[in-house]
Amino acid sequence: MEYKSRILIGILAFPMMFTTLSSLANEPATTLSIPIKIQNIKNRTFNQDFQEVGKITAVDSTALTFSASEKLITKCFSDGAYVHKGEVIAKLDSTQPKAELQKSETQYAIERSKLHRMLALIQKQPNAISKQDIENQKLQTHLVQVDVQQKKDDLLNYQLIAPFNGRLTNFKYSIGSRISADDVVVSLIKNDPVKVAYSISQQELAQAASNQQVTISVDAYKNKRFTGVVNYIAPEVDSQSGRIDVQANIKNTDKLLIPGMFAKVTQHSAKNITYPIVSQTAVIVDGDKRYVWLYDGKGVKQQPVILGDNTNDGYVVIKQGVDVNDKVVVAGQQNLKPDSLVKLQTATTPALPLSSVKKATQLSSSSNKPMQKVTESSNQGAQHETA
Repeated sequence: MEYKSRILIGILAFPMMFTTLSSLANEPATTLSIPIKIQNIKNRTFNQDFQEVGKITAVDSTALTFSASEKLITKCFSDGAYVHKGEVIAKLDSTQPKAELQKSETQYAIERSKLHRMLALIQKQPNAISKQDIENQKLQTHLVQVDVQQKKDDLLNYQLIAPFNGRLTNFKYSIGSRISADDVVVSLIKNDPVKVAYSISQQELAQAASNQQVTISVDAYKNKRFTGVVNYIAPEVDSQSGRIDVQANIKNTDKLLIPGMFAKVTQHSAKNITYPIVSQTAVIVDGDKRYVWLYDGKGVKQQPVILGDNTNDGYVVIKQGVDVNDKVVVAGQQNLKPDSLVKLQTATTPALPLSSVKKATQLSSSSNKPMQKVTESSNQGAQHETA
């Protein structure tokens, strides 16, 4: 009887064991589902800016000399002063040319008076003076008049006159010094605008054009930016550097920029370029490979990518490997495998905003500041690198 009872209990217990085993077999499917968050990939448009180092030079500069030889008697401005076009900067002793001018003006007054008397006389007595004598007197009067103008022009040779607005350097001679013709007395430098000279790579040449905007900064005024436009791109490549010379005129209204300064130059290209961007945490590093995990609505797959610049707001440019509206895994990817079962978390990360044109350094320029790419991040499981 006892034996039969044991058999009955065994028969009754078997279905219960089967149910338990089945339940245990189903449990791993739940534990293997990896929670993930996804994000829709969007495009962002970038300006292709060139960043170079240049040197500020004067748009116009000239060494001022007298066209006469005499003693320097007047300096109308101090060293380094600002002058305007047409202002007298310095004077030589002009006693002698002034006397000669006065003598010529007196002679002109005499000859003109003679001519007036002769013309008045023939009004009264038409045959009193021959036409030849009248013509000779007109000619003599004109010649003396020309001589007066010539001496006035010669008198200007005893003055230094500013040919344009600018700033003086220091005077080379003191009052009383004997100045010879062609001696450089002082130089004049035009200070608004100024010119910045720099060079770009051959790769950047395709995006460069005249009249593009330029922004510069200098160490002396680190928090101030100066603007201008490109006015010259060299028609040939420099044989030594392999680069192309560029010049831009820069507004210098406050007269803060001076020739010889080094400047950080940003040339703003008019041509834009569009790339997909993803969160930096979405990119995984595997040796020299970079990839992301894409979600297709059922599962995930590993997608190799080629990276561009960091955008400095938590995202990175993808040059190749993904398309707009692909769904990239941005959380939970550290545990993924190609055959992983996944489940979306209830709160997915917000989609990337459709950004307006965003300024960034040119992605392909070897002369720009170092390109930043996604690198390893141990706490996120995602990895980033700085190239």
